[in-house]
Amino acid sequence: MEEILESEYSAAAAAGDAASFVLSRLPHPDTTASAAAAFVVDVAGAGGGRTTTLSFVALRRAALSLASGLRFGLGLRRGDAVLVLSPNSLLLPPIVLGVLAAGGVVVAADPGSTAEEVATVARSSGAVVVVAAPEVAEKVAGAGVPLLLTSRSMDPRALSAEELMDDGDPTALASPEASAAAARPRPSDVAFVFYSSATTKTAATMTHADLIAAVSGASLPEEGRVCLASLPICSVHGLPLLALALPAAGVTTVLLAASPSSDPTAAREAAAAHGATDVVATPDVAAALAAPLTMLSSLRRVTVVPALATTEARQAFRRWLPWVELTEMSGSPEKMMASASEQVQVAPDAASAAVIAQ
Repeated sequence: MEEILESEYSAAAAAGDAASFVLSRLPHPDTTASAAAAFVVDVAGAGGGRTTTLSFVALRRAALSLASGLRFGLGLRRGDAVLVLSPNSLLLPPIVLGVLAAGGVVVAADPGSTAEEVATVARSSGAVVVVAAPEVAEKVAGAGVPLLLTSRSMDPRALSAEELMDDGDPTALASPEASAAAARPRPSDVAFVFYSSATTKTAATMTHADLIAAVSGASLPEEGRVCLASLPICSVHGLPLLALALPAAGVTTVLLAASPSSDPTAAREAAAAHGATDVVATPDVAAALAAPLTMLSSLRRVTVVPALATTEARQAFRRWLPWVELTEMSGSPEKMMASASEQVQVAPDAASAAVIAQ
């Protein structure tokens, strides 16, 4: 059956299906690489506490099980919008991948949005279901859309994505009947919508072709990559990079459980503790990395979203981390690797001049 699945997803990836493209690049279930951690949640937020992990093989199974549950259990059809409202967690990557694998459109909004803003996004996007973390579920009450919790609840009436992941059939979508019943999305079909402002209904969209470009652009042929991520997954750059591109590249992604914006120095401590080779960060976290006596010898690449605000911030980064490649994101996610700076190991002033900002 695994060989059938691999053949199905390779063919679909060639046709421009973003989920199948990512699945075709995950480590094969029969290899030892598939047992490695795709995602790690640092519970303490500083690398020294408890961690929970999700392996590559578990990511694949959870996403496909959720996709079959959405398609055959909830009746999700190709092109249906699914609003996702959740802070970073181990459940978010398989939720994103599962919605796409079911043929749905992932609609993301800030989980800190008000109930009125959530209702506005749900109406504007035409969402047929909302997947929300339990702590923000009350905001969905006025949206008039069925609710699917991200994690299990003590309420027997509440259904969750976690239950569908655990109880679903990861091979159901590969059956001939399922393949004949619903065509896979085309490259030009919308795959992801992000509402940056619910009040003005401002939205950024990405097609399946855009997501594939983002995944391809962020894939680096290097073993042992560990990425510390302080960027929200439910964001215009976070979803394509963190939920799709990094696992497709075989990268172990460490998610901070604590909010990095409340304590940016926690990210620096966690990067050192986990031996991070990559960091995807907000500007305040990137600034915290560039501190005197920083012990980050394993660090090779830092992606900042959005771009650093001042030339002084770039100079400080180069002064303390001259060996690190700096990428500043201010454009579209599918071009996220196009602005990577050259590696420099020279004097700070010359290094600062070498930074290329998109």
